[in-house]
Amino acid sequence: MREMLNSGRTRAGVGVESRWRSGGLIVVLAAFYFAAAKLGLSLAFVHPSATAVWPPAGIALASFLLFGNRVWPAIALGAFLANVTTAGSLVTSAGIAAGNTLEGLVGAWLVNRFAGGADAISRPRHILKFIALAAGLSTIVSATIGVTTLSIAGFAPWSNYGEIWTTWWLGDAVGDLLFAPPLLLWISGARPVGPRRPIEAACVGILLVATGAAFFGGIGQKNAPIEWFWIPVVVWVAYRFGQRAAATAVLGVAAVTVWGTELGLGPFVLPSPNASLLLLQAFLGVISVLALTLSAVVAAREQSTEDLRSARDELEERVRGRTEDLSRANESLREEMTQRSRLEKELIDAGERERLRVGRDLHDDLGQLLSGIAFLSSAVEKKLSAQSLPEAAAAKEIRSLVQDAIAKTHRLSLGLTPMTIGEGGFLTAIQELAAMTERVFGVMCGVECDQLLVVDRPVAATNLYRIVQESISNAVRHGRAHSIAISVALRGNQLTLTVRDDGVGLGTSPSAREGLGLSIMKHRVEQLGGTLEIQGDGGGTTIVCLVPGIARLIPGPAAL
Repeated sequence: MREMLNSGRTRAGVGVESRWRSGGLIVVLAAFYFAAAKLGLSLAFVHPSATAVWPPAGIALASFLLFGNRVWPAIALGAFLANVTTAGSLVTSAGIAAGNTLEGLVGAWLVNRFAGGADAISRPRHILKFIALAAGLSTIVSATIGVTTLSIAGFAPWSNYGEIWTTWWLGDAVGDLLFAPPLLLWISGARPVGPRRPIEAACVGILLVATGAAFFGGIGQKNAPIEWFWIPVVVWVAYRFGQRAAATAVLGVAAVTVWGTELGLGPFVLPSPNASLLLLQAFLGVISVLALTLSAVVAAREQSTEDLRSARDELEERVRGRTEDLSRANESLREEMTQRSRLEKELIDAGERERLRVGRDLHDDLGQLLSGIAFLSSAVEKKLSAQSLPEAAAAKEIRSLVQDAIAKTHRLSLGLTPMTIGEGGFLTAIQELAAMTERVFGVMCGVECDQLLVVDRPVAATNLYRIVQESISNAVRHGRAHSIAISVALRGNQLTLTVRDDGVGLGTSPSAREGLGLSIMKHRVEQLGGTLEIQGDGGGTTIVCLVPGIARLIPGPAAL
């Protein structure tokens, strides 16, 4: 319950505070409107209630755009007090106040509905709508209601209706153009900061003062036609310092020129004071439209540039982040490939060690065992032959089979342990491999080498031997070759190993060129830092292996 009471008191306090703020705003606006209205009515010549200078129109429009329709009592009260203390009656003052208030409401509604609201003057596509709707259209309401009220009440002759209406309408229209933009920009815009170009701003100020002095004093003669001097200054401010500065500069020009024209100085002075102010207001309306339009276009361009810069920075940041991600992924992939290469090398090395072990076992264990069996079978054969027993033939066949087994074991051992490490070891090993190929498969196989060279690294020699061995196996088993040529050459520090056959070739299918044996051959060459090229068609297969830095020449005649 206590919390509910406290909550109720809080809401009541907030409501009271809000009402006090609204009341204070209405009082301040009414006083501001009243002061501006009295200032404008002090320049009324065609009728006491009609003036060509009417700042309250812009104040009312800006108030409704900024604070909403709730401030209408302030506008109505200020307008009523200003008119009732100037001329007319309570009825005419009330009618004029109603027209002024309705003008502001209509103008704000039109701008909110069709021109983007309080931000209309900041957007090039809405600025012309703001000028047409607020300054051109809504001001008809106050001029028509006000002049009609005065004419009906007898305070203005119907014969002067057109002149009074024109003065009223132009004063309200230029008031919207001169006073609403700076109020909107200063109240609703960003927090003001110092000029970004202080030296240039000082030059603009000096030029404004000089133009004002020329306006009052003339250039060689009084009332010289120097009104066009203001335009370059206003354009400069609009282009270089933004909308807020441009609207403020135009308001300053208006204050100076109205004051000077009222004193009878400047190029706008005519025999009729009201005609002088009408001419001046037309000029001020033109430069106000120029300044507002140009500054809006410049602001839009700067905003587009800033948006592009932000988009560029965001894109660069995203590209930088993507590049970092790709770098990390590339590094991870490189590590994975390094790890895979290391594992593959370990697998090949393990397989090579296992080959050597099996080869030694065949040579040392199985070979010796078969040799013993051959010796015993030979002895048995001799003994049976001496006794002329019929089993002697069987013993002889057993001895022959054991001899064949010994020969095959020797060949297997030679294939698994192909070479001895030393000068000429690699060449000798492939020469023996070629000879064994001829004996076992009946395929012509020759080795060509016009240099005596040695492969220094045992691992490199073993890998090269396995490449030749795999090439011969593919040529015999899959290529159905009848002739195989092996050539070895050393050019500089690069060893070139070539194996050619006259078989059916590898064909054009990717599967034929990416088999397990060929993949292992490529991997062996890559481990040595070399390259492997395979060329195959219907005329046979050529395998070219290029490996740098693993062989050297030795003195002596050609090896093969």
